[in-house]
Amino acid sequence: MALITFSAGVNSAHRVERWAKQLWHTHQRDQFFSDLTGKGANNIVQLNANFATKAGFQMTEGLIMPFDSAGVINDELLEENEEAPDFYSMTWTISQLRNAGRFAGQETQQAVEYPLPTEIKDGLGDWLAEKRDEDVFTAISDSCSKIFYVNARAGTGSVVATDLLTLADISKAHTYAKSTASPKIPPMKISAVGKKTVYRYVFIMHDHVSYDLKINDAVYQQVTREAGRRGEDSNRLFQGALIDWDGCVLYDHDNCTLFSGWGAGADVYGAESYLLGRQACIVGVGGYKINSKNGYLKWVEKKFDYENQYGVAVGIIKGEAKSVFNGKDFSVVAYRSARTNVN
Repeated sequence: MALITFSAGVNSAHRVERWAKQLWHTHQRDQFFSDLTGKGANNIVQLNANFATKAGFQMTEGLIMPFDSAGVINDELLEENEEAPDFYSMTWTISQLRNAGRFAGQETQQAVEYPLPTEIKDGLGDWLAEKRDEDVFTAISDSCSKIFYVNARAGTGSVVATDLLTLADISKAHTYAKSTASPKIPPMKISAVGKKTVYRYVFIMHDHVSYDLKINDAVYQQVTREAGRRGEDSNRLFQGALIDWDGCVLYDHDNCTLFSGWGAGADVYGAESYLLGRQACIVGVGGYKINSKNGYLKWVEKKFDYENQYGVAVGIIKGEAKSVFNGKDFSVVAYRSARTNVN
């Protein structure tokens, strides 16, 4: 008996092939630092939009150190005994960043089900969000001046594979930030109606480090069992957080710096985590004139070749800089540890 078949090599020209009408995108997420960014000083990332309406490319920020003399008592003479605190400054600059996508023409669009203009726009939006996050992480991790090692190792060459980050290390970083660091690192002030005002640092680690924390730290396991995640808290600071621990809100993110080749045998995988206080990073934005109004983000849609081709461009004038005064990080503590290489 002969059966009618349509398979590879048999009547294959008659087989119908269909493609999904929507493209899959690689894993994308909202910009991580968006909820930690604002124009005021009480933010992890402070946004400076002065150049959005004014000309310029470089900004100088100033820092006044605390008054710390003993002062005078009783009727001791104050005149000629005034105190002059130290002043320091840092500079940051802005520059333009652009990207674009363009398809070959209407024949190309006809050949696929995907709406190419929409895919280009969505792809560029994802790219810009990722790039802005990457650039903030790059600024924060640049030449850290306040560095701790798990188990107080002397450097990367003495780290061993069991030097994994624990909640005790995060408590140590918190204690250092609020009491020992010079200058002391200012935490974010968090207040809610009917609730007590509290202060928090942000502690960010790589996903590999949080994996080790979840798997190996019994204290972390107990805390998460008893208290649950703080990511459901209504305050924007706690959205997506791992836990709220000892004055630090814990996050994980794959833009934290990874290393390999640590240890005496150059066979230990390492990572750098970051405790961040207020104004840890400055983000500056410039401006475009868009329909006679000022804006810092520019989208351009354009047709080419007698409207046969279509393209979209996105641009931003921006700059990121870690807050560094007198050669010291103002609001960043780096914590280095071994890690499991999850692959």
